[in-house]
Amino acid sequence: MTALTEEMYKIFDQPEFSFKKIKEYYSPAEVDQLKAQFKAVWQTWKQVNQNVAAQLPAEKFAKVHVESWTNGWNLRDHYWASYRLARLADYSPCIGVMLDRKQFQVYLMFQHYKSDKRQGTPAEYNELLEQIPAWAMSRNSDHWYLWDKDEMEFADHLPLADYLKDNDKQQTFNNEAKQTSFLLGKFAFRGHDQVADMEKFILSAMQDLLPLYEQL
Repeated sequence: MTALTEEMYKIFDQPEFSFKKIKEYYSPAEVDQLKAQFKAVWQTWKQVNQNVAAQLPAEKFAKVHVESWTNGWNLRDHYWASYRLARLADYSPCIGVMLDRKQFQVYLMFQHYKSDKRQGTPAEYNELLEQIPAWAMSRNSDHWYLWDKDEMEFADHLPLADYLKDNDKQQTFNNEAKQTSFLLGKFAFRGHDQVADMEKFILSAMQDLLPLYEQL
């Protein structure tokens, strides 16, 4: 059980993430300290996702992918991991888990990055939009949001409850999302939502998303 702390959010409160720029503003010792802070939080992040993976049926899920804490030239401004069903290991859709300076989230997504090397199309994935109202009937919509790929990471997304109760809003969102792809996720917000057990939060949200994901 790993609690989500303010310190984990706080490392992303950086004015600059480029190593080139950081080295212009900080001394070598300060750069090393900053790297150590990022890496320490990432080690916790990695362990959380490994703990989650260990609780998933090994025959049902592919190996979890935990993105590195740098891309070589920059510190990450968020930490990310992805989970795929074993039978969809070579497909673009996945369940993503992300932590940034604003929020902690678990969401169903179509991964456009390197999608030309994977199977599945956005159009096929977006067919799941039609299933969301039925899927949501047996779930509490609190903390759940919808957005499309082109929305900025820190934008205020559409609450699932608003989507469900307004047919016009639902149709507008669906039409716009189909131009790219939709995302559906559960959020905990910094300074507002306490997460005493990150593993439990991820596993619970994944269980909720699986009925949709498994339809692919």
